[in-house]
Amino acid sequence: SRNDPPAPPVGTPTSSGTTDDGPGPGEPADPPASPGTPPAGLKLRDTRDTVVLSWRYPVGAEGPVVVSGSRTGEEPRAFTELPAGSDTYTVHGLDRGVDFCFTVAVVWSTDSVGRSRQVCTDRR
Repeated sequence: SRNDPPAPPVGTPTSSGTTDDGPGPGEPADPPASPGTPPAGLKLRDTRDTVVLSWRYPVGAEGPVVVSGSRTGEEPRAFTELPAGSDTYTVHGLDRGVDFCFTVAVVWSTDSVGRSRQVCTDRR
C-alpha cells in the first residue's frame, strides 16, 4: 500500500580497482586519519536508473563501510555493509520520480563511527 515503507534499494558494491604504491618521489604521504574520521568527498551520479555513490576511504581505517539512505525528508536507514577500503557503491531499483538522500560511514570501532555528510538526488 502507499503507507508501507519503501523496500531498501538493491545495490552493487564496486571498487575503483586502483592500487596505490604510496607517494611518488618528492610527494608527501597522506597522514593516517584519526579514529572517527568520516569518508571524504561523498558524491553521487544519478542516471535515474541507478545512483552511483563514490567517496574517499580514510587513510589508516580498517573498518567496514555502511551505506544508508532514504527518500528525501525521511530518516535514513542502513541498507548495506561493504568491506573495508570500499570507495564506490551503485544503488539500483529506486523510484525514478522520487528524490533520495545517502550517507556513508566507516566503522572504526564499536564506539567510533565516522559518518559522511548527506548527498541527495535532484530529480525535478
